[in-house]
Amino acid sequence: MTPVSREISDSIRVARVIGILGLVIIHVPPWRIDLGDPPRAIGAFDLIFLYCQELFGRASVPLLSVISGYLMVHQHGAIGLLSRLRKKSRSLLAPLVGWNLIAILLSAALSRHLPYTTPRQWADALFAFSAEPAIHPLYFLRDIFLCALLFPLIRLGIDRAPIATLALVAILSLAGWTYPVFVGSGPLLFFTAGVAIALGKVSAEPDRLHQQMIVVAALLAPVFTTAVLARMLIDPASADWLKHAFTVGLFVERICGAWFVWIAARWTLRQQWNPLIQTIEPFIFIIFCSHVLWLGAAWHLLEAVGMGYNDPLYPLFFFTAPLQALGAGLAVAAILRRLSPVLLGLLSGGRAPQPADWARARRPAESSS
Repeated sequence: MTPVSREISDSIRVARVIGILGLVIIHVPPWRIDLGDPPRAIGAFDLIFLYCQELFGRASVPLLSVISGYLMVHQHGAIGLLSRLRKKSRSLLAPLVGWNLIAILLSAALSRHLPYTTPRQWADALFAFSAEPAIHPLYFLRDIFLCALLFPLIRLGIDRAPIATLALVAILSLAGWTYPVFVGSGPLLFFTAGVAIALGKVSAEPDRLHQQMIVVAALLAPVFTTAVLARMLIDPASADWLKHAFTVGLFVERICGAWFVWIAARWTLRQQWNPLIQTIEPFIFIIFCSHVLWLGAAWHLLEAVGMGYNDPLYPLFFFTAPLQALGAGLAVAAILRRLSPVLLGLLSGGRAPQPADWARARRPAESSS
């Protein structure tokens, strides 16, 4: 395979930053609308809360899965299975276990008892064996490792019958038949799509008109899923059929959202603040792994002083969450670099970020070739 061009590589770096900072929004406590007891009517902020979660929070997993499949073809397609698994064990499984262990130890310190008792619970908490781990979003690392394990089979299917392979994986994913082999419903499907894009079986470069249509769809699809979620809260009795509507809307939302972030990343390359995004990128994996810990700790402190979802200041906590996660991730990296560079390397998947050159980040961007 030809090497990834500099423009595509830079676009991937920017897309990772945008996607993961957007993902933070869907993990802001208390995670879902709190209507109180007895329940109050849904207000304007409740709808904004849901819309932002759907708009910003749903694109990251499909986008990162596509990128993983794409890079697997270009960077790992020629190496042997054992070498590939060694690399992926270091970059995915080691941080999966390390960050989950930190979360468990913090929970035990706060509650003064271990949160898990059975071997199955420990396997899930550390390895996402059959359910989300202690840090829920890190199931993604486990699922992408399995995709790497299945890569030769996926590539064979895409090479010989791309449409049939993509259709089969889409059916399995939408029907939920990939569980419990895969914890999430999206990584396998979008990883396979990334492999198809890298092999030239699927085009990922829409023309200007199609880009505009994708942007509109990416903004409108969350309106539909937000309306469905609000209806489920208002009328729980109708939740069964609404779940099916939400599943369809979520599928469209993920595709359009991932494409929208990619379009935004390509546009960002031409902006003067592109160097700032590029400077943040080496830290984005740590931000991805640690943001739930920070948000959980911050929420614990806010609850201790009597602040909750219905507090007038809660929107400030909600909307600044990506900046909070960014600051916390940078701080964690700086502390670990001083205390234990080895631990920093393990928790960052073997790519320990170097101290950021913020002076360079403030310089105007050079035009991409």
